[in-house]
Amino acid sequence: MYLPQPAASVSAPLLTCVAGGRPSLRVAATLLAAAMLLLPSAASTADCAPFEISGDRIEQPLAGKVGQAGAGARVAADRQRGDCVICHRLPLPEGRFHGNLGPDLRAVGLRLSPAQLRLRVAANRHLNPESIMPDYCRSDGRHQVAEDYRDHPILSAQDIEDLVAWLSGLDAAEAAP
Repeated sequence: MYLPQPAASVSAPLLTCVAGGRPSLRVAATLLAAAMLLLPSAASTADCAPFEISGDRIEQPLAGKVGQAGAGARVAADRQRGDCVICHRLPLPEGRFHGNLGPDLRAVGLRLSPAQLRLRVAANRHLNPESIMPDYCRSDGRHQVAEDYRDHPILSAQDIEDLVAWLSGLDAAEAAP
């Protein structure tokens, strides 16, 4: 899948490329790529521990961390860390405009186990190398990343475990953090 080179800054003309009132996939992908380049990393290289992938899951919590669901909801809503609402529909009142590039996650706890969620957040590209969703636990394989963030994962092991704890508890469309 071809993704255009992200612009150094997102300008108003880019946002006007809409079809039927909705941004095109190319525009949305460009915006996502630009947003990911601008996100500061709250993690250091040591924060995201090595993990073992078994099929479609990572069985063991990263770095032995225990996730807190409330903290996971904050990571998902935080535009400087997870910013999950840029692509996914979530039961978060903070995000008025939820994305629709990724799957609806409002009841994801019914569909996926914590181990499956952990892989999808930590190393999603293991399942789908063409995905526009970044591997939040890895620092390799990213392009056009600012020097200060190049060798750092996007999220820490604790952030990922917090997200897994929250997402795995979403078992109804009306679920709230």
